[in-house]
Amino acid sequence: MHKIIKSILSLVIIFFISCMPVSHVIVGETKASIDPSNVKIYLDYPVEYEKIALIDAGSNFAFKDPVILFTWQSKMDKVIERLKIEAAKLGANGVLIMNTDNKIYQSSSIDDKGNAQFSSHTEKFGKAIAIYVIE
Repeated sequence: MHKIIKSILSLVIIFFISCMPVSHVIVGETKASIDPSNVKIYLDYPVEYEKIALIDAGSNFAFKDPVILFTWQSKMDKVIERLKIEAAKLGANGVLIMNTDNKIYQSSSIDDKGNAQFSSHTEKFGKAIAIYVIE
């Protein structure tokens, strides 16, 4: 029984350490970093802009940003926050939301006595383009 618990805990720790809730791919020219509060969210393309990067963000737990979220709205808020922070680091003053997705992860385990345990957790993901809007 203890071996199973240790194995599960090890896998969970590896999973959480290896998860990166935000990533980006540079597709344009980066600019000087700005404050994330100055990054605006767009659902449609603005009139004049430059693409800086493609950004992916998730609501999953991260040690650099530890928070446990329960509602879909709080998870979406965390995705938006992470998108804005990453965009601001790249000098983008806008984030054009391309897609959001809900994912439900389910797992099961059976101990040596045949008892089954099931668990699940949910996450929200967002894909966006970091842009510099020319005003």
